Amino acid sequence: MHAHVAGDDHDDAVEHMAEDLAGTPMHVIEEKTAANAARIQKQTGVRPGKARVTAKATAAAADPGTSGYWSAVVDTPVVPIFQAVLPNGKVLIWDSVGDNAAESYPDHSFTRVMVWDPAQDTYSRVDVRGSNIFCAGFAHLANGNILVAGGNADQALHGTVQTHVFDWQTETWSRGKDMAAARWYPSVAETANGEEVIIGGGPAVAEVYQTDGAIRRLPGSTNYSARLYPFLGSRPDTQLAFLGPYSTAYTIDTSGDGVVTASATRDAISRDYGSFATYDVGKSIVVGGGAVTEGGVANVPTKTSVVLDTNGPAPVTTASGSLSTGRRQLNSTLLADGSVLATGGMSSAATNGLVDLNHAVTAAERWDPATGQWTLLASASRVRQYHSTASLLPDGRVLTGGGGVCGVCMNVGYLEKNIEYFTPPYLYKKDGSGQLATRPVISTAPATVSVDSSFTITSAQAASITKVALVGLGDVTHGVDQGQRYVPLKFSASGTTLTVTGPPTGGTAPPGHYMLFAIDADGVPSIAKMVQVAKSPNPLMSPVKNSTGRCLDVPSATTAIKAYLQGYDCNNTKAQALTRLPNDKTIRVLGNCLDVPSRNFAAGQRIWTYTCNNTIAQTWQFGSDGTIRPTGTTTLCLAAESTAQASPVLLAQCDGSTLQNWTW
Repeated sequence: MHAHVAGDDHDDAVEHMAEDLAGTPMHVIEEKTAANAARIQKQTGVRPGKARVTAKATAAAADPGTSGYWSAVVDTPVVPIFQAVLPNGKVLIWDSVGDNAAESYPDHSFTRVMVWDPAQDTYSRVDVRGSNIFCAGFAHLANGNILVAGGNADQALHGTVQTHVFDWQTETWSRGKDMAAARWYPSVAETANGEEVIIGGGPAVAEVYQTDGAIRRLPGSTNYSARLYPFLGSRPDTQLAFLGPYSTAYTIDTSGDGVVTASATRDAISRDYGSFATYDVGKSIVVGGGAVTEGGVANVPTKTSVVLDTNGPAPVTTASGSLSTGRRQLNSTLLADGSVLATGGMSSAATNGLVDLNHAVTAAERWDPATGQWTLLASASRVRQYHSTASLLPDGRVLTGGGGVCGVCMNVGYLEKNIEYFTPPYLYKKDGSGQLATRPVISTAPATVSVDSSFTITSAQAASITKVALVGLGDVTHGVDQGQRYVPLKFSASGTTLTVTGPPTGGTAPPGHYMLFAIDADGVPSIAKMVQVAKSPNPLMSPVKNSTGRCLDVPSATTAIKAYLQGYDCNNTKAQALTRLPNDKTIRVLGNCLDVPSRNFAAGQRIWTYTCNNTIAQTWQFGSDGTIRPTGTTTLCLAAESTAQASPVLLAQCDGSTLQNWTW
């Protein structure tokens, strides 16, 4: 995939073909890459892809308690380009088409896939027959299975309309419903109601994979069509956050036909081949990527990072610390303690945006959300650039792998058909001994937890636990991981029991499987227990109709604030797509909340839409008698002024009339 400039949705098929080697079987890629690697090693004495050993790297490796530790390289039968952590702790990994032309080209009817067991360093092959899911988007379903959307149709790099589902328990594939449009390089994001939103990869109109397996279009979401994986994340208010790679961030309401409800400028950098991670409730860090002039040097990826807060209606950006050097083609991976690990990448984009072995960045760096600063850690022994991956494992380590499978990769002899494990400093003693720390142990935990409900876990070290958190299972490719999210949980300790409160909303933790970690006072995490967050009750949706047959309506479906509501003929449009969350007292529409202006709880006060702000002016009580009352008073009810079309909606003394009786 080539580097895009901001706002450029153009795709050069010839360039793609050269870069991703369309029409070249994997065995040919491997043979030619190996031959070029041998030639280059003979000329230079250095194996392409092998990291250069520096004095700084040697010093860092001396104390794993400060800098972490990299394992030996482990060869794999598949290049780790697409990687999903499964609920049993194994990892689903695939690359492209098979080992010979009969398996793959020209009809793209095969994909090499394996399930890797990090505990044993063993694998089983689970190849896809009949399709090439290279360059697809993917995410976990609520039951732990993997949804794969799109893929590679032919040598011209057309996408496919196909969806596939991998069953993690039986290790088998099945075909899902077809999408309305073919996609290549889309992203797939989990949502609060268990649906999956599919964005990008060519078509402008987003699509939704529903919980029943059907797929619907989102004609109100048409902001992104590029064939470059977008950065997506679920918001606490259950909407969807769009965070990159381009410089505009925005909020998408995926209910009904969908609507883009708010937008903001993230920063001035188009961060293609950067990375992101959601490290706290509604907070994500976006780091690296792009090709800028920085420090007086042109065509370098940025070293900067920014934090986006999506707890409000529009994303709010704050600058954070900078990496030691700029990186693109990096991976940013959540760690068990809520910090973020940056691995791999390249520090120049002057020669090529995909691979530059002369400017490889092999040192890991860790971002601390408490300080906003990055710290340099130990260096890997292999270069991880284009088509590399990194995922947090339940044991607290990070599995990194892959790199290669592109035209320039083959020419420079770069192909990493292997993995490495990084053990973060938090798993070592801090006394310089290099010995592993004693870890807290979660003895028991429930298989399923619910939103905003308490549950208990037991640990002999309960008194020393300072943090309990859920971490979403990774779904990573091209530096973009839609699955990982960090959800700290409230808890109290008594004896060997921790009483924990589940995630506050389905937007904070969409339904599915998570790693549950307990971290002690020394910052040492337990081995995770795998738990499933249950789907929260569905939001109550519009139309909100009173007994006279009129619906609550936003005039002209405006997304602007201070739009006074009216009673209007029910028409099933987004102007009437009101949502009430089961664990929330707000009423939302078009990205805003129903609001009592200036908290004027008085009869005759009209109701408008306003930026959601979690104040008493926007919270409502829903009576069993069909009334909707502001929480600021018990004597006033939401009412239509009359039965007339476009009648104002206001507060009135509760009298049991049909104008005050509402049905969701």
